[in-house]
Amino acid sequence: MKKKMIAMVLALAMILSLSVSVLAAAPVIKEAEYEGRGFVEVEFTGKVQYKNVKVTVKDSAGSVMTAVITEKDSDDLTFHVKGLKPGAKYTYTISGVRAGRSGKYQSVSGSFKVPKWDPLIKEIDYDAKDKELEIDFVKRVQYKGLKVTIKDAKGNTVRCRIDEKDAKGIELVIPGGLKTGAKYTLTISGIRPCGNGSYTTVTGVFTAK
Repeated sequence: MKKKMIAMVLALAMILSLSVSVLAAAPVIKEAEYEGRGFVEVEFTGKVQYKNVKVTVKDSAGSVMTAVITEKDSDDLTFHVKGLKPGAKYTYTISGVRAGRSGKYQSVSGSFKVPKWDPLIKEIDYDAKDKELEIDFVKRVQYKGLKVTIKDAKGNTVRCRIDEKDAKGIELVIPGGLKTGAKYTLTISGIRPCGNGSYTTVTGVFTAK
């Protein structure tokens, strides 16, 4: 009887030990932050390792978005997604990751939300009297093949032209003006923070006031 009890205790101890090992090997996401220009950084609570790591991103309708890992180290991973929309929420799954130096490589999931405008944009201000739109940035920027477009809520392009631009912002002239109280989507391509990364596209949704 005692031998059976000892055997049962040992078996239970092994099961608990294995359970703890499995739990210890599960990677945990601390937070996911949208950094702007389509980049998302995922931070883990501890050290992790990767094997054939892959990121899958889906929109609210379940459609898969194109995601590319741009940087990774022992406690975080950054990926880039094309076609993200301002104000929209997305889910992501990272496969081929484990906590520490042992255990099974697994998949972890989370979500992130894109702000109404890119973090590089500080302010979008419309002057109805002069029919001008001013865009200010949070840091100094550079341009290459700069192009700016404005679309209304129906997706129609609003005619505009660049009047002035410098490292701190852009000023547009809109000949036909904007409708007060209406929402518009601003897209700026060929821009980057000074000396930082490739030239890309930033977007913002604003209301003409």
